[in-house]
Amino acid sequence: MKHILMIFAACLVATALFAEWSADPNNPTLIASFAGEQVMPKVAIAPNGNTYICRFDTQSGAYQVFLNLLDMHGNHIWTDPLGLLISSHDQMTWLTEYDLDVDPDGNAVIVFQDIRNAGVNNVVAYKISPAGEFLWGADGIALSNDTNMDYGNMSPVCFCSADGSSYFAWQRMGTNTTIVINRLSAAGQKLWGENGITLSPAEGSYTWPQIIQGVGNDILLKLYHDTGPYWSPTRHIWVVKGTPEGTFPWTVAATEAGGITAWQQLIPFASDGAGGAVLAWYEDRDQNMDNDVYCQRIAADGSASMGMNGSLVSVSPQNQQYYPQVAVDAANQQVYVFYRETDANQNNAGLARQLLDFSGNRMWGDTGPAIINIGPANANTVEAYHLPQGAVLLYEYGSLNLYASCWDSAGGNPWTQGSLLIANSTESKYHFDHGLHADNWCVLAWEQGSSAMDIAAMRINSNGSLGAQYLPPRNLLAELQPPDAVVLSWQPPSPYIVPDQYYIYMNNELAQAVDGGILIHTLSGLGGGTYEFYVKARYGDHYSDPSNAVMVTVVSVDDPTVPAVEMAPRLVPNPFSASLRLSFDAPKGETLARVCIYNARGQKLSELQRNLDPGRNGIRLDPASLGLSDSGVYFFRIQIGKNTGLIKGLFIR
Repeated sequence: MKHILMIFAACLVATALFAEWSADPNNPTLIASFAGEQVMPKVAIAPNGNTYICRFDTQSGAYQVFLNLLDMHGNHIWTDPLGLLISSHDQMTWLTEYDLDVDPDGNAVIVFQDIRNAGVNNVVAYKISPAGEFLWGADGIALSNDTNMDYGNMSPVCFCSADGSSYFAWQRMGTNTTIVINRLSAAGQKLWGENGITLSPAEGSYTWPQIIQGVGNDILLKLYHDTGPYWSPTRHIWVVKGTPEGTFPWTVAATEAGGITAWQQLIPFASDGAGGAVLAWYEDRDQNMDNDVYCQRIAADGSASMGMNGSLVSVSPQNQQYYPQVAVDAANQQVYVFYRETDANQNNAGLARQLLDFSGNRMWGDTGPAIINIGPANANTVEAYHLPQGAVLLYEYGSLNLYASCWDSAGGNPWTQGSLLIANSTESKYHFDHGLHADNWCVLAWEQGSSAMDIAAMRINSNGSLGAQYLPPRNLLAELQPPDAVVLSWQPPSPYIVPDQYYIYMNNELAQAVDGGILIHTLSGLGGGTYEFYVKARYGDHYSDPSNAVMVTVVSVDDPTVPAVEMAPRLVPNPFSASLRLSFDAPKGETLARVCIYNARGQKLSELQRNLDPGRNGIRLDPASLGLSDSGVYFFRIQIGKNTGLIKGLFIR
C-alpha cells in the first residue's frame, strides 16, 4: 500500500498533481496518486481543450468515483487535488466497464453501475459541468431499478449526441442477457421511457454493447449475439441502427463466422465518417488454434462493404494475430489496422500494420508489414487514432514502456524522430483510455503500479511531441493602406480554442496587443521604410511561436517620385441598418475594383467586383446579401490594382 508519511511528502504529491502536461517520459503527468488504489481511468476532451479524467478510488477503503478536470495546459481546474467526488455509494468489490463522454456544451457525462439499490447492480448516470455542478442531481439519474438479485445491470456505455442528448446502453443479466438502451435529453429527461428499450434475441443473449454516431443524430450500436455456454459462446457481431425516436430500422451481421473468444468484450468500433462503422476483432473461425485479425465496415445503409464475415487483415498462417486497433481515414476511405503478432506458440511477440480500403482490399500486401519484429520482448497495442498526416498507434514495448508511432498511407513515418517514447517506467500499466481533440492532440491515461495503482496521463501532439502545445496564428497577411497605414489580418490558431491575446510585433518589437477575438488590426502613422510584422498568441502565461512574417514597404509621402493615391472611401449612412452606399475615388487608369467585407474577427463574409468609371464611384450594398447577420463592426476593403483602401462600418439590426 502507498503511505504518505509526512506533510512534506503530501505537499510534493499535491505539487506534482498541479503541474502542467509533462513533456518528460521519465515523469508522466500524475493525475491521482494517493493512499489506496486509483484505477480504471476514462478520458474525454471538451472542444475548448478541457480534459476530464474519471477513476475509481479506494482511498476511503471502498471504491468511490472521482472526476478530475484539466485545462488545455494540463492545470487542474478544480483546486482539490483529489478531484470531484462523484459517488460514494456502495460498489461491488470488483469492477466492470463504465464510460465517460463530453456533451457539446463541455459537460462530462459519466455512467457506471453500483449496488445502492437493495444490493443489486444498477446503472446510474451523472452530468457534471466545468464548474463542478451536478446537473442531473447529487445522486445522478438511475437508468435501471432492479431489486431482484436474479438480475444485474452491468458494463454501461454512453454517447453524447450533437443535439445535446445522451444515449446509454448496458447489459441486463438474468437467465439470458439482454441489452437495454435509453436516451436522455440534455436536462436529463428519459426520452425512451422510465425503463428504456430492451433488445433481446429469439435465442441466446445480447452482450457487450458499444455506441457511436450514425447519420445526423442517429446512432449505431455494436453488440454480440451469443449462443451456447457463457464461458465458450458461439459469438457473432451485429450492428444495429437506432434513431432519436427509439426505432431500430436495421440490424446486420458484421460477422457470423464464430471463433470469437468470450474475453473479447469491447472491440474497436469507430465511425467511418459517413454515418457507418468500422470494426476489428481477432478469432479462430477455423478452430485450428490459429487466431487471425479481421476487419469489417458497415455502411450507413446497413451493407457490409468488406464482404460476408469481414476481411482478413494479414495472410500469415505461420503466425497468430491479436488485439487489433483501428484508425479510420474517412476522406480517403481507408482503415489502418494495427495488431499484435506472435509466433505459432505465442512465445514471442511483435507488432504489425495493415491498410485496407473500404472494400477490404489489403493495400500493404497480403502479409502486414512489421512495426516491431517478433521477438522475446513484450509488445502490445494500446490505442490508435487518425490524423491528417496519417494514423497513430500507441503501444507497449519492452520493459512496460509506452510509445507512439505515426504511419502515412505510403507506409512512411511523418514524424521526424520516428517512434515517440511516451512513458519510460518499469511499473505495470493497465486499463488504457484516450481522448482525441479536434486539433489532433491526444491524451492517454492509464493506471500503473502493482498492489497500489496510480493514474498517470500524457498529452501527445500531432507533430510527435509531448506536453502542452501553444499554436501560433496562421496565414498572417499585410496590406498597405496609403499613405502611411498597414492592415494586418490573420487566422486563429484553432477553430476551437481562442487565445487570451494576440501580440503584434513590428521589426521585432512589440507594437500592439489586441484581444483574442480580434483577427484584423491597422497600424497607422508609419514613416517611410520597410517593416517586418509577425504575431504571437498568448495563452495565460504562455506564448506561441511567431506566425509567418510579412514585409511591407511604406513610401514617404514626401517622395516626389510617387504620386499620391487617395481613395477617400466613405459609407453612407454609418452606422447603418439597411441599404448603404460605399463610395471611393478610382485611381487614374484603373477599370476594376474588388470589395471584400470582413467581420471583426477578420473572417471574410463576401466579395464582389465592379467595373469603374473615371473619378468618384459608388456601390449600393445590402447587408443581407453581404452576409451581415449580427450587429457589430465590419470592415470594407477596396482593392484597385495595387492600391488598397479600408473603411470601418457599424451595422445595427
